[in-house]
Amino acid sequence: MPQSQRLVFLDLTRVIAMIMMILGHAFFDLVQPNLVDITQFPWIIWEFIRGLTAPIFLVVSGIVQVFANKRIDGKVPSDIVMRRVRTALLLIFLAYFLNFPVEKAFHIFFQPKSALLHFFQVNILQIIGLTLLWVLLYFKLTKNNLQLGKISLITAITIFTLTPIVHLIDWYKFLPLPLAPYLSLAKGSYFTIFPFSGFMFFGVAFGTYLQKFSLEDRAQVVITKGIKIGLILLPLGILIYILINLMNLPFIDVFKGNPGMSIIRLSCVFIVLSIVVFLYKRYFADSTIVKKISFTLGKNALFVYVVHLVILFGLPWYPSFASLYYKTFGIAESFILALAVVVCSFSLVFLYEEFVSSKNFLKPILKFGTVSLLVLLMFV
Repeated sequence: MPQSQRLVFLDLTRVIAMIMMILGHAFFDLVQPNLVDITQFPWIIWEFIRGLTAPIFLVVSGIVQVFANKRIDGKVPSDIVMRRVRTALLLIFLAYFLNFPVEKAFHIFFQPKSALLHFFQVNILQIIGLTLLWVLLYFKLTKNNLQLGKISLITAITIFTLTPIVHLIDWYKFLPLPLAPYLSLAKGSYFTIFPFSGFMFFGVAFGTYLQKFSLEDRAQVVITKGIKIGLILLPLGILIYILINLMNLPFIDVFKGNPGMSIIRLSCVFIVLSIVVFLYKRYFADSTIVKKISFTLGKNALFVYVVHLVILFGLPWYPSFASLYYKTFGIAESFILALAVVVCSFSLVFLYEEFVSSKNFLKPILKFGTVSLLVLLMFV
């Protein structure tokens, strides 16, 4: 989307989610476990906020897909389809690459099954990539965004409804090792299709509704409708969470297996989105600095995610400080280092935009040069 057509408040919401995500990820991977207790104040609040970062990002990404995938005569142009497919596959590739368990690619064929568990763990990149392909399929199957919104809403509700059933099945008994982690938390996956893909489909459904309004009216629609949706879903989610909890089902993670918590988080996403848009309209709508920061970081959100992981943990051949000193720092040091990771990650994005992205001849050089280097490291 051209910058003039982007909904800046969506980019700003993604930036806030990125800051929350990096701070939480870095801090809890660096701090000594005995110094924090996520069941006690104030850590329980931070832990709940951490649980909102992925849903916020997924819902906003779903909304953005509606505006990014513009139809012509009811169809998404083939060049846009190919770009989305390449992006999705790249995300999935990067997710596995960052978990690569050996220094040389051919060594992977000699690893025992137990050593591959970490490699096949599913994180947010795989879920975003896979769900993007799923959303793209719906774009191809539907003739207009009204149909897209309906099928996306039905899909989202179905995903949330089936989540407890899916989380009670031992998928490692029925599926091969590379596929089971997409449905099961049993071997270390942190994100699974159920319920997390549902958040993106709720975003797509809301995006198709939002698209009906003019560019000038969309912010006010988000403010009013977002608050209403959030306040309706919140008591519903609490009620469902309590009722399913009374059944005492053996979930590996009750927050992810109980759809009530997913509904609670979805309600919070819409409330947070409404608050961010309200504050943006009231205080920052005329700020070129806020617009530039939001636009630059918003369109490079996934780049930020990958960069912060590399800064924290390094590459398979070159570990970074979070790998070398995992959970060994005090509270103050961990928070300072987490802030430093945020600053470094964002700074690299602005440097990229300043010196590479604006110069078309440098982008393919950097892209293919990076891929070539990674391939070389994997085989030499």
